[in-house]
Amino acid sequence: MKLKKQVQLAGGEEILLRSLCAADAKAALDLCRKTAGETMYMSRYADEWTITQEEEAQYIAKMECNPKALMLGAFVSGSLAGIASFVPPSPVDRMRHRATLGICILRAYWGRGIGSALMQALIDAAKGTALEQLELEVVSSNERAIRLYERFGFAEFARHPRKMKYRDGRYADMAQMMLDLRR
Repeated sequence: MKLKKQVQLAGGEEILLRSLCAADAKAALDLCRKTAGETMYMSRYADEWTITQEEEAQYIAKMECNPKALMLGAFVSGSLAGIASFVPPSPVDRMRHRATLGICILRAYWGRGIGSALMQALIDAAKGTALEQLELEVVSSNERAIRLYERFGFAEFARHPRKMKYRDGRYADMAQMMLDLRR
């Protein structure tokens, strides 16, 4: 699926939301590695992003061709500031009504409305498909992200205790949230 649109944020700043393409692979990987180092809420450490640029380009190309998947980049003055996506977890008939959502934004761009713009664009695009629900997982102590998701209608439906274990031995619970697109 492809999307491209200019969005004006609450403070008047203009950003470009567009589907990532294979040429964005390096910038996407750089962003993922950097965001993983900026917060403990990501599922991987920065050094665990071992995918090659070629592999990322292939993945992005597959996302572009999937009518039930979308990988969006938020560009501020031409620079990639955030990525958000949804993708069905499985191609089998019994799972085709669902998609898993993910989002990451560079810390320098937090609090500017980019997360809200990405969420709205993803939800609008998902509603234009045969998808019936979007699902996500979030570290249960990530109150900022949870507030964002709840503002867009996501509700927690389960909690997975100790789903993540940090290298220092601490654990984090994951909240599982869902948005019913049929409403």
